[in-house]
Amino acid sequence: MKKFFLIFLSLLFFSTPAFAASFPDVPEDHDNYEAIEFLDYNEIISGYEDGTFAPDGLVNRAEALKIIVGATGMKYDGNYSVLFPDVTKDQWFFPYVMAGEKADIVNGYDDGNFKPEETINLAETLKILILSAKVQLPSTDEAVFVDVPGDSWFAPHLLYARNSNIVLADDYGAVHPDQAMTRAAFSEVVFRMMVVLENDGEPFPLYKNWSYYESKTLPFKMKYDENTWELIDHGDEVVFLKPDTEFMQFSPNRIYPNSALVEVTMDENSLSMVEDQYFENIKSAFSEATFKHFSLGDYEALEVVHALSRMVDWYIFLEDGRVLSVYTQYGHGLLGYQLQQYIKAMLETLQYQEVTLDPGEDYNELLSEILSYVLIEGKGMEELSKLPDKLIIETDAIGVGTGPVDYYYSEKLDYTFKYERDSDVILDSRKGQTTAF
Repeated sequence: MKKFFLIFLSLLFFSTPAFAASFPDVPEDHDNYEAIEFLDYNEIISGYEDGTFAPDGLVNRAEALKIIVGATGMKYDGNYSVLFPDVTKDQWFFPYVMAGEKADIVNGYDDGNFKPEETINLAETLKILILSAKVQLPSTDEAVFVDVPGDSWFAPHLLYARNSNIVLADDYGAVHPDQAMTRAAFSEVVFRMMVVLENDGEPFPLYKNWSYYESKTLPFKMKYDENTWELIDHGDEVVFLKPDTEFMQFSPNRIYPNSALVEVTMDENSLSMVEDQYFENIKSAFSEATFKHFSLGDYEALEVVHALSRMVDWYIFLEDGRVLSVYTQYGHGLLGYQLQQYIKAMLETLQYQEVTLDPGEDYNELLSEILSYVLIEGKGMEELSKLPDKLIIETDAIGVGTGPVDYYYSEKLDYTFKYERDSDVILDSRKGQTTAF
């Protein structure tokens, strides 16, 4: 089965498998659809006689053992003796329970019974699953989650599950280890563990079921979790925000204890620095950081890690001399580790993608709108951000009686706009590319 499983996982992660919905009560938009379909396809789980799966039904100890034994490939055809009065040879779950007992991953209660019909919870599930996988458990004296203190018997199992992205905390940092496992939630945990094992212990890829965001104005696309992250698109700047729910965060302008931010923008590189100059300038500006050069597709890039501030920045030097810049940061709260994994997953999916616009698009309406805001303070950048393309062709560092003045040119509109930063105002406009105002 292992060879088949490896091939199937390869298909699962590098193509889109055409799973036909096996169960009428598990539609394709169900949160655990892929996990349930995968386990059903591999005959690790099954539905009921009426064709349903009952995703909200609870899993008992006997059912859990059968599924985990099948998922981990544990042998269950031994000549077992009866050790528990409530697990006898004539019961369907006898070989699975006894295989688990022999492997020392389950045991009975003080009264000598196994209690196969008792509902299993998250902590128990992870203990059995992780022990079955025979992985090395980490140790900790610190809280793993808000409701998982470091001295709890299940802390090592929850820590492994956290580090492997098998379980995720809610917005308040809790996982509820005593929660009864539904068939859907149980399937998700088992599926993720199988993926981790087949990828030599690498954490489960969080981006697996995320959607791509494709910018219409910046040359990139990237996956993000649209169910929990907010998207703020300013045209020349795209912000992905995971707000801190506990403290009712409303703005991306500050990092809260349990919030995270990914910002993508463009540096026009107005001084026309070459790649080496640009990167050396960044290194000089942030001498306390650590740096790594890497390639993103065809482009050279620099990673800047500000460890104490929990920030990672990417600078991707493009063919036209501009620099696609990505700034990330997460808070210092209990969700910090999880937020860091989200950011890593987002960066892992970042790709350069040229901005394509309809060549026949009529920009007259847009031009009229922008021109109507000339000399209107506080509205300049908001309107310039609506341009399908813009390039700073010159900057007056100190304007006459004003702050810095930028000259933005849009090739699509074939217009230049004179913009003053301090008052956030478009001062004037000219047809064509020019700074002669």
